[in-house]
Amino acid sequence: MDWMYLFYFALAALIFFGAKCCARGEWNEEFTSLKQTKILQGITALGIALHHMAQKTCAPWIPSTVRVHGLDFFVGIGFPAVAVFLFCSGLGLYRSLHTKPDYLKHFIRRRVLPVVIAYYLSEFIYTAVRMMMGERMNLTKILWYLSGLHMANTNAWYVIAITFFYLIFWAAFRFCKREGFAIFWVFVFTVAYTVLGAFIDHQNDWWMRGEWWYNSIILFPIGLLFGRYEKQVTRFFRKGYWVWLIFFFAGTILLYIQSDYLVDNRWGYYWEGTRMKVPYSLLSAGCQWLVCIVFIAFCFLLMMKVRFGNKALAWLGSVTLEFYLVHGLFVELFGYGFLDVAKSLYYIRKVPLYIAAVLICSAIGTLLFRWLWKTAVALLTGERKKKQAHNKEPGSSGTPERILKLQKGETIAAKALRIIRWLIWPALLLAVAVIMLTGFRKDGSQTVGGLIVTPPAGFSQTSTSTRQVIWKYTLDDRKPGVLILDREIRGDQGQRFTDVDQVLEECYWLRDSELYVNPQGIRMARGFSIEFSDYPERRYYVETDSAVFVLCMIEDDRYFSPADCEEVMLQTADSIRRK
Repeated sequence: MDWMYLFYFALAALIFFGAKCCARGEWNEEFTSLKQTKILQGITALGIALHHMAQKTCAPWIPSTVRVHGLDFFVGIGFPAVAVFLFCSGLGLYRSLHTKPDYLKHFIRRRVLPVVIAYYLSEFIYTAVRMMMGERMNLTKILWYLSGLHMANTNAWYVIAITFFYLIFWAAFRFCKREGFAIFWVFVFTVAYTVLGAFIDHQNDWWMRGEWWYNSIILFPIGLLFGRYEKQVTRFFRKGYWVWLIFFFAGTILLYIQSDYLVDNRWGYYWEGTRMKVPYSLLSAGCQWLVCIVFIAFCFLLMMKVRFGNKALAWLGSVTLEFYLVHGLFVELFGYGFLDVAKSLYYIRKVPLYIAAVLICSAIGTLLFRWLWKTAVALLTGERKKKQAHNKEPGSSGTPERILKLQKGETIAAKALRIIRWLIWPALLLAVAVIMLTGFRKDGSQTVGGLIVTPPAGFSQTSTSTRQVIWKYTLDDRKPGVLILDREIRGDQGQRFTDVDQVLEECYWLRDSELYVNPQGIRMARGFSIEFSDYPERRYYVETDSAVFVLCMIEDDRYFSPADCEEVMLQTADSIRRK
């Protein structure tokens, strides 16, 4: 029996259990209410989790040796799913602006600050887990992660992006007297943000690291615009409702197929270093924007007639931020590798079991993360003190006994907080000392796919990411080039190789290619690449149990000695050993 059929049946049952269809001539008048949009976001959060699991199990770019099919439908649904969150955020902000008094006055403290706290809390947790899983970190890398400028939690990009848009919403509606003008400026910011994203190359360290940062972002200002003209738009689509529903359903499918073809075969985002990088990225984003707009229209048209809702979706909709920030941890812990930097905690190859393990652990992790987050928000924003002061006020709901208990509890909490303050700095200093002593190899070794790569003496690691490690020579006796370890072999089409035989067969850009086996029995394909550089680039494609990584060095004779480059590359290749 294929258990994936049971999974899809259970997924459909979860989404439609408790749903009610409106009779002819009747409408779901609450289809844009907070309750309904939260349920939609709950469904979408589940879809995003499955999307990330699909990328870890059956995406075409992962090694074929670990590729297991079953979630193929979810590989490409990331950007329209994120569009739901963006649209609902824009709509929710507009509604809150018109229903809550002095909404903008307390906006930064009540809406922006909690999101920022959630982001940094997830960064601290992911940094700690990365270290426990064996990722090699020096103090600089740890500080970059804790600063949030380098993301330990790579899925947290949405939290950064939405914070920017929260701030531009606040500024626009705070300083623009006319509402329409405020929405216009949010649209202008969205376009500028997208153009900036198109200029930035794919990378693994800084913010704006790929097209997913902007290929659905247009739905945020559209959510604001819909909030302003909701009655007119709803009235328009009720006329000829079924025609519109079919139109947007078919349009979503057809436009998605067309955009998928154009992005993969005509335009695309991977044009770093060429003059077509920006125009192709903008064209690709534009066609994916269109998919998102049509998909959102279909979702809300469907909700005009169908009232979704059950306790499971209601709960998931109430913890979407926490679930979103936590689930990726378990996607990696149970996948074939942990963030491409270490071996996973326990690799679950069977997809149904993998889904169950990730979702169950994510639910538990969400509850724990929510408690930590709410506690941190209460402490940092002063909300807990205000509630305690309210309970002490005359006429408050607390009885004298209740007030006495609160006062006693406050005294205990104050003492505990004072002890924590005394201990926190020694604890941090001790943690830093432990990290420096045990978390960083002085020889700069890196572990990739179960193999340990050690550069020759004199090389110092200058930068590292989930993809690349760069070493530079710091002594004066030789003149070798910069040594680069690249975990992701992309070639010119984004493919990854499974063994060196495939490298020798497909790497047409590799001159003088040959099979090389080092003294430890590690197989490699080596040669010179002149396809991507004006000077010869020595490459060693190293075979692991699951994929291939590359060691490379450009032999630029203007600055380096080709003989020294050759010697260093051979020493590095010969040093590679199994863990």
